[in-house]
Amino acid sequence: MKLILATMMVVLAGSVLAEEVRKPIFTGQVGSAPVQVMYEYLQNRISNELGIGEYQQLVIKQTAAGPENFKQVQIETQLQGLLDDSVRTQRFQLSMSFNDATSVWLIDSVKQDWQCRRGNSRAWTQKPCK
Repeated sequence: MKLILATMMVVLAGSVLAEEVRKPIFTGQVGSAPVQVMYEYLQNRISNELGIGEYQQLVIKQTAAGPENFKQVQIETQLQGLLDDSVRTQRFQLSMSFNDATSVWLIDSVKQDWQCRRGNSRAWTQKPCK
C-alpha cells in the first residue's frame, strides 16, 4: 500500500511539473486571429518603432493541424531580402493553440533560424550568420 501511495505521489508530482512546463510563451487578446497574435509577439523583430521593416518581403503561412482541427496552428513567418549582407532570410516558426476556457490564442513554442548568404544558402541554421 505504501509503495502504491508513493508511486501515486510521484505521478501526481510529475503531472504538476508537466503543467508548469506547458505555460504559454505569449497569450493573445480575445478576438485576435492567430496572425494578429504572431505579429504582436514578433512586432519588435519585424519592424522598428515606426512600423518600418528592413526587408523586401514578409511571408506569412498559417497551417491548421488537420482538416478538422483548426484550434491548433503552425505559423511560419519569413523576412526575405534583408539589408544584412550575411543573412538571406530570417524565419520564425510558431506553434499555437486556442484556449477554449479563455477564448484566446496561445503561443506554445517558437523556433527561430536563418538562411545565410554564404555557404549552403538553401540550408537553415539556428546559429546567426557571420
